[in-house]
Amino acid sequence: MSAQDHSCGVADDPAFGWRNDPSLQTVFSLVNRDGEEVRVVGGAVRNSLLGAKVSDIDCATTAEPHTIMAWAQEAGIKAIPTGIDHGTVTLVIDGRPFELTTLRTDVETDGRHAEVAFGRDWGEDAHRRDFTMNAVYMDAEGRLYDPVGQGIKDARARHVRFIGDADRRIAEDYLRILRFFRFFSQYGERLEEGDYQACIAAQASLPTLSAERIGAEMVKLLEGPFALKALDAMHQGGMLTGLLACVPHLARFARLKQLAAQLYLKPDLNLLMTALCIDVREDAERLAKTLRLPNRNRDAMMRMAKTVRSIKTINEQVLEQLAYAHGKETARDLVLLALVRRQIAPDLTELSMLLRDIALWTVPVFPLNGRDLIDKGMKPGPKIGNHLGQLEKAWVSSGFALSKGQLLSMARSLR
Repeated sequence: MSAQDHSCGVADDPAFGWRNDPSLQTVFSLVNRDGEEVRVVGGAVRNSLLGAKVSDIDCATTAEPHTIMAWAQEAGIKAIPTGIDHGTVTLVIDGRPFELTTLRTDVETDGRHAEVAFGRDWGEDAHRRDFTMNAVYMDAEGRLYDPVGQGIKDARARHVRFIGDADRRIAEDYLRILRFFRFFSQYGERLEEGDYQACIAAQASLPTLSAERIGAEMVKLLEGPFALKALDAMHQGGMLTGLLACVPHLARFARLKQLAAQLYLKPDLNLLMTALCIDVREDAERLAKTLRLPNRNRDAMMRMAKTVRSIKTINEQVLEQLAYAHGKETARDLVLLALVRRQIAPDLTELSMLLRDIALWTVPVFPLNGRDLIDKGMKPGPKIGNHLGQLEKAWVSSGFALSKGQLLSMARSLR
């Protein structure tokens, strides 16, 4: 089946307005010559079909990498051999990167790596891709090509489906198991039941993948708008606990998503992970190690799990104290986490107003330092730090109302 057997035009569709971008037109002009052709493929086309935001624009081409590099050099365009052995060159035009990958055919795969050869057949290139919605191409004239015959329909329906035989697609790269659920998390309308069962059946192969690759997919999955549906599907298939190396609390995760929507908030990754499976320090350490998360994520989850236990009520004073101690965004996350754990039960309208006010609040600066105490006759040494800590605690408890003079008066009793 040729690419031309399934084509349609989108030249006047506003969702594809990006096709007129001058930088992209430069890519078309550079490569569409001497019998070669370049087409946009993957995310930009897929997202335009399903109404999502378009960020990166990736392309497929019949031209081989060395040819693209030579043409770019002649035109004065920066070309980076991003993955030249696999056929990928990045062109940087007006500061914007465009990845161009030569059409490929798989020679040999082992579930982790693939040996590929360059080709010129658009249909063959399409059929080696993962999902139908990722195998739709757009040419310079705004024509769409759907070699597999289902890509356009599935993208518009947000239907996550492997191309051809799911077992074969998975065996080519076991990461596609997680990509299947990640795409469901991002687009969320429907997954192909037979493909879902194939992923569940093949889950024993996931440990052959690097922790970094698994972690990168899981992070993207957790941040998807339909993450709860994807996580639940994985959990029902017996996959989730092993992947996270902890017990997932899907009810808590669902409550977080619901409350965040009601309060018009967007939980960040640390809050999502803490709500899902972090109760104690060891949970955070284990999850971070399993998914190869940066230390800053691990530390943030540990702090939240520890600090949230002390939140038993919420009012303006408590929220300001949390914001002073941990920052305004973390204070907001801690309150939301306490709400998710049912430690507090405020009126959501009142809470929304409190959170709005704290976002506008200027965090005060403690008015004393060690030099102030020394100038008042205190001897330099470790006690200075202890005294400052006591005075700062009193200042915070006063609602940040104690003046510098009042604090210095209090300091006299600490000598």
